[in-house]
Amino acid sequence: MKGWYRFLVMSSCLILTAFWWRSGTSEPTLLSFRPGQSFEGVVKDSTFPVLARSNIPDADSGWGATWVTEPAVIIRLNDSKHGFTLPPTKFAALSYQRNVVATLATSPMLDALPFEAVAVLDNLQNQFKAGGWEPWEKNDSVWFDLSPEGRKRLYARMFEPGYAQEATLRIPKLYGMTFRLKCNEGCWTREPPYLFLIDIGLSDDVFGWMPGNAEGPQAAAMSGSVK
Repeated sequence: MKGWYRFLVMSSCLILTAFWWRSGTSEPTLLSFRPGQSFEGVVKDSTFPVLARSNIPDADSGWGATWVTEPAVIIRLNDSKHGFTLPPTKFAALSYQRNVVATLATSPMLDALPFEAVAVLDNLQNQFKAGGWEPWEKNDSVWFDLSPEGRKRLYARMFEPGYAQEATLRIPKLYGMTFRLKCNEGCWTREPPYLFLIDIGLSDDVFGWMPGNAEGPQAAAMSGSVK
């Protein structure tokens, strides 16, 4: 089943890439990383112009950031077991501490979409499941219910205060993620068009730290909205 999921996911990404190329959008570049990877490693593994689009980590603090601000960039978590490939985006912020990757914040979409955005949500959720990610039960996270009835409930949730639904996902003691669908336009005023975005925030597994451990990445991408 995992192999089948990965085949469907990669096929979908290839179709999406071909569509954007034919429609005149620049051919996507790749931003490849994993938490804990060095800045130099990200530069080497990516076709995205990391050096030109970054505040390069300085020798003293090792703090820095890579910015995606225009289409189209494919973001990949380059872990052979738990990795995934996101659809093309035009926004992402990759931060560094001590010269290694700390957090990612992105919306894996080129623009806000009608509620059909749940097709992208479904694609991503299948990738995460196949990669061994699991909802964090301690904060009552569960997978998005994308059955026909579940989609109806999810749509209704977009019109309630908060105007979003999210899950915290983990690879225990390795990675943590916020996986969110939010209404980006119209839901709070009940004035169409209603447009939606997916947010992803990724870091080390901050929930797996030992009590009193002051080390680790900043958790901004884990909780912040990215658009």
